[in-house]
Amino acid sequence: MNHLTDDGAPTQSSSDSSQDDPACSNEATETETTTDEQVVIGIRTREASRIYHFSAPRGQVYPGDYVVVNRARGDQLARVVTVPDDDAPANPIPQDVRPIVRLADSDDRERAAEQSQRADSILQEMRTAAVREDLGLYPVAIELNLSGDRGTAWFQAPDHVDFRSMLDEVQDKYDVRLHMQQANQRERARLVDGYDICGLRLCCSSWMTDFPHVGIRVAKDQDLSLNPDSISGVCGRLLCCLTFEHDVYREMRGTLPRVGKRVSTPAGMGKVIKLNVLQQKVTIALDDHPQRVDVPADEIGLAVRTEDAPNQALVEAEQDRQEADKRAAALRAAAAPSEPAVMPAAPSEKPSRRRRRRSRKAQSGRQQDQDGREQRSVAQPDSGEPESSDGPAKRPSRRRRRRKPKVVNQQSETAASDTAATSQPADGEPRRPRRRRRSRQRVNQPDQPSDTSE
Repeated sequence: MNHLTDDGAPTQSSSDSSQDDPACSNEATETETTTDEQVVIGIRTREASRIYHFSAPRGQVYPGDYVVVNRARGDQLARVVTVPDDDAPANPIPQDVRPIVRLADSDDRERAAEQSQRADSILQEMRTAAVREDLGLYPVAIELNLSGDRGTAWFQAPDHVDFRSMLDEVQDKYDVRLHMQQANQRERARLVDGYDICGLRLCCSSWMTDFPHVGIRVAKDQDLSLNPDSISGVCGRLLCCLTFEHDVYREMRGTLPRVGKRVSTPAGMGKVIKLNVLQQKVTIALDDHPQRVDVPADEIGLAVRTEDAPNQALVEAEQDRQEADKRAAALRAAAAPSEPAVMPAAPSEKPSRRRRRRSRKAQSGRQQDQDGREQRSVAQPDSGEPESSDGPAKRPSRRRRRRKPKVVNQQSETAASDTAATSQPADGEPRRPRRRRRSRQRVNQPDQPSDTSE
């Protein structure tokens, strides 16, 4: 289109000039291509949930915007969390990445709020039906799509539960189709949301996307109390925040000696009984002093102190102990009665050994032996035998009876039978008298004196 100037000369419009100028046409083509170029963005359907990737036009979507995406349960409202930079190189879009439906407007956000309230009503009805039918499950949360005809219901149950009757009743009443999904204790805490013992919102509901593995070893490395009430969260499991500083504790603990190890310090040799990882101090029980001292980690392994340079902490502890002993002695003296103290008797140098007393029965027995010997000597004066000494009579020795050897084989049995046959007397021969065994005398009784009157 031509325009007239002030002097009446015709001029060419900008549109016409752009068609004639090839440089201007190239700039317009590049602008349209940049506007229609697709980039991969990350979205979340709820806070602290898993990130899903969709494609969107470059330059039209920014972090924090709301978009409508099509998922397995229908259209849902989602929030954009990741967007590539404007100067990032263009990469090809993977085939499994689907595009967003549209940018969400105020009507979509109002519809999502209405469906959230409707989901709360369905959840209460489901909980009432579960209690009425005594199913043993607890419905945790329900999430509906923008149309309100489909959704997901999370429940918690200790074992397999037949919930078909309850589900059919709720679906017929609210004209909705629900997908039942079982949740564990940590997933229940994430869906319900709340505040923990630290006073802050739950990490799994606010920003944490994955659940870390937390073991009891993590609490031991941080010298925490193993009381379940102090190291467990609202879900009943170990706190997830114990893993946040575990690597730092392990690094700081690596420079400290182990508990039970003997170390040398400026205060003397001792044994490690406690560690303070954050303050980098070690509690040591000294060998030459009952007081326990806290030694910095950088002083562990230094030379043992000398006598002319004692440790000031030990000196003060010894002075405090002496003063406490003096005060206790003064209190005991004030509370004691005014009677003079009785000094304990000094113990004798060496206790005298008690002399063993002989029994009278033994003396009477020896006297009877002596009287019997005198009577025998009077009754037989011309026997020609030497008189016995005045010493005590010897006790008769006890003869041990020999046992016959056992027969161990057939030859021994044959030899024994032959010996027995030869020992038997023949017919008509006199039989040898059998030797009479001597009777045993009592060892403890003395010999009775012979009667001389006969």
